[in-house]
Amino acid sequence: MDDNSSDSRIVQAFTSRWFLLLFGIPLSYAIVRYHVFGGVEWTYFPLFIANKAISLAAVVFIAMSYLIGKLFKVYENEPARRLILIKFCGLIGFSLASIHAFMSLLLFTPSYYAKMFEEGGRLNLTGELSMLFGVLGLWCLSITAITSLPFMYDAVGADRWKRGQRMGYLCLTFAGGHVLVMGLDGWLKPGGWHGALPPISLVAFIVVLMALLVKTLGQRSS
Repeated sequence: MDDNSSDSRIVQAFTSRWFLLLFGIPLSYAIVRYHVFGGVEWTYFPLFIANKAISLAAVVFIAMSYLIGKLFKVYENEPARRLILIKFCGLIGFSLASIHAFMSLLLFTPSYYAKMFEEGGRLNLTGELSMLFGVLGLWCLSITAITSLPFMYDAVGADRWKRGQRMGYLCLTFAGGHVLVMGLDGWLKPGGWHGALPPISLVAFIVVLMALLVKTLGQRSS
C-alpha cells in the first residue's frame, strides 16, 4: 500500500528531472539572450529577467501537459508514469503562471514596460489588451487546475471534468494573444534581436501554436 501511494505522487525523482529540463531551458535562454547578448545588467535578473524565463516556462509546461502522449511519445509502456508527468506539467504550469502574474504586477510600471503606457501613465491599447488576455488565460487555467484535484472527477461528473481540462487549450489561446499583442512589434524587427535570438514572447507563441496545431490535427484524424 505504501509503494502504491509513493508511485502515485506527483513529485518524484523522474518528474523533478523533467522540471530541471523544462525550466532550465527557458532560464538559460533568458540569461543568454538578455544578459550575455543583450547587455542587461545582472541587477535586473532576480525579477525582470527571471520573470521572462518563468513566463516562457509556464507556457512550456502547460503545452507539454497536452503534448505528452500525442507529439512526445514518452513512457508509452508506463501509462501510470505518463499520467503523473502530464499532471505534474499542468500543475507546475499553473503555479509558474501564477508566479509570473504576481511578479509582473510588481514590475508593471512605465519604467519597465514603456510601450504599454501612454505619456500620462495610463495603459494604452497594447497594455489593455495584453493584460486582458493574461487575466483571462490565468482564469481558464485556474479552472483546469481546480478540476485536476483528485475528488473533482466524481464531484462534477465525467463530461464537466473533461470540459474543465479542455479549458487549458483556451488558456493557451489567450496566452498566445497575450504575447502576440505584447511582442509583435519586436518580432518584425529581427535586426534588433539580441544575439539573433528570437524574443521570448515569440518563442512562447510558437510553443502555443504547436500545442494548438497538434490538437487540431488530432481532431481531424479522429
